[in-house]
Amino acid sequence: MGALLQWAAGLGTVEVVGGALVANLLLFLVAVGAGGWLVRRYGERRVAPAPGPVTPTEWVLIVVAVILNSAVGVAGWLLWRAGWIRPDPATGLRAVAELVLFTLLMDALMYAGHWIAHRRRVYLLVHEVHHRYPDPGPATLFVLHPLEALGFGGAWLAVLCVWGISIAAVGGFVVLNLLFGLLGHLGVEPVPVRVRRWRVFRWVALPTFHVGHHADPSVNLGFYTTVWDRLFGTIDPAYDRIRTGGTVAPADRVG
Repeated sequence: MGALLQWAAGLGTVEVVGGALVANLLLFLVAVGAGGWLVRRYGERRVAPAPGPVTPTEWVLIVVAVILNSAVGVAGWLLWRAGWIRPDPATGLRAVAELVLFTLLMDALMYAGHWIAHRRRVYLLVHEVHHRYPDPGPATLFVLHPLEALGFGGAWLAVLCVWGISIAAVGGFVVLNLLFGLLGHLGVEPVPVRVRRWRVFRWVALPTFHVGHHADPSVNLGFYTTVWDRLFGTIDPAYDRIRTGGTVAPADRVG
């Protein structure tokens, strides 16, 4: 990891901007490609109505989100060069522990931000854009108001400025965030019922969890876990029955 940081320190601004754009474009293509495969593979487990084709407005929002996500990456590089972000080259169990703690911290911050985003004035100004498309598909993950994309990126950078987390943990979080975001916007539930009944999935958010939020925006505000929704009473009362296969899916309850 030390060699990677040394290599990054020698990059020029043009190289970083170009690399960030390419990396974020690849993340989008991987998400859509893998998501499309999962939707086809598990189409019989649909938990949300099938979305229509991606509209021109959605494509504009997707392009803007990819550009802004790239800008956040460039900002992180500049903050690192300026000494504000001080990543650690640690790997192994320490990096794993940092990844878990960082994910839990971001889960708390994102729950709080999501709760604020659903206050009426903020919702109408920003978050309503995402909820114009209640039937999620893989590309819906990137259909965000620009302020929302910047808000998430800003929160991430703010945490990195006060916590010298390892670069391995940061990379792991990028993958984990993409995975949870993608699974939550598939509109299908690829996890079989027998696995969903495991005790750990009472606390770890499954794809059905975020689909429930698209069906009813007042519930299931968390991203990676159900902890904060259970603590503050915003979890869908039917979620655990849906999770364990004991009642209808969110798609059957819409309307």
